[in-house]
Amino acid sequence: MMKRFSEDPKERAERYITNLSKAFDNMIMNHEDTLVSTTNISRVVDAIRRYTDDARHYLVDSRPTTSLASVAYAEGLLDALKFLELAKPKAEQ
Repeated sequence: MMKRFSEDPKERAERYITNLSKAFDNMIMNHEDTLVSTTNISRVVDAIRRYTDDARHYLVDSRPTTSLASVAYAEGLLDALKFLELAKPKAEQ
């Protein structure tokens, strides 16, 4: 039987932020052999951090739906870096 996840926005945001933070902390950025400048990669990494911080802020501020939107943006940016092979999990070094 499949486990049902809570539909409570606060619980989902908390879980989402925790999982994204772990995934982000486990990534290394590829600054070599790419047409994308290190500055631009760093700008995306900074945006991921800021969206995640915003998600935490909105969660504490009792705005879980906005928190979910912020963390979803952060995850999308992290996914984009992975798809472009500009980031990979540390275990794949």
